[in-house]
Amino acid sequence: MKVGIVGYGSIGKRHADNAQVLGHEIVVYDPLVRRDVKFERMIYEQCDVVVVATPSPAHEGPLRAAIEHRRHVLMEKPISTSVGMLPILLGDATEKNLVVMMGNNLRFHPCVQQAKEWIDDGKIGTPVWAHFICGQESTKPLYLSDGVILNTGAHEVDMALHLLGPAKVAYANSCTKLRAGTADSDVNVFFTEDIADFMLVHDNGCRSTFHLDFITPNQIREAWVVGSEEKIGIELRNRTCSLGGEARARPGNFDGDYFSEMTAFFDRIKGETTPGATGWDGLATLRVLLDVRKMAGLV
Repeated sequence: MKVGIVGYGSIGKRHADNAQVLGHEIVVYDPLVRRDVKFERMIYEQCDVVVVATPSPAHEGPLRAAIEHRRHVLMEKPISTSVGMLPILLGDATEKNLVVMMGNNLRFHPCVQQAKEWIDDGKIGTPVWAHFICGQESTKPLYLSDGVILNTGAHEVDMALHLLGPAKVAYANSCTKLRAGTADSDVNVFFTEDIADFMLVHDNGCRSTFHLDFITPNQIREAWVVGSEEKIGIELRNRTCSLGGEARARPGNFDGDYFSEMTAFFDRIKGETTPGATGWDGLATLRVLLDVRKMAGLV
């Protein structure tokens, strides 16, 4: 297949490399990198599928164009920064039998997959509470312009909804703006929240709490799910998971998770049932994240 990459920053390059390893051709549209490729021509004539890896506020336009012209889409997270026309666009994609898959690569992390299997098999009994933490120091303008809720939260909340089911926001009361201002005169990025703490209540009664930040110098990325009979621990960085007190290492690395994600995207296009978040999953996560921002007084 011919893969149109819209946005050629670090994540766009990663997706392009993985698509090429799988034997697909790529064409890149990014006005900051390549000026010889026109967006309209790429979408209309030069590709079969589209990967959207632009900055988050610019996601909806490429998604709309791809769906209008019957292209399957791999969307980077978050699906957008506002709901906008997403319900209509995703409904159109469903009617056209198009794959819209999210770039939530944690669903391909073997420890998350193992935790999902344990929970679904009833190994911990009824889920009671869960905690998700991701602390990682960052000065990247694109991360900071999204804010930690939309950026990091798009992964962690998707993981919680994947493991524990739909949820609503119970509270969000510990968000701060530590670096408000502009990055520089060229990009004029507004730095928003660096820290967020919030709670969700899932439809099954389980409560999940989150701590997200862009200021922890030594990265922490862990999760716990406690049930009525047993508990699960997940350490994403060193790729270990535990049921009760028994820790189990899982092979691989995040590069491999991204490759599995791209493989699953093409498998879905072929009609195979594979893991991965759908566009509708991305919209459900976005709605939660926007409610968190609203409750925290950030909008």
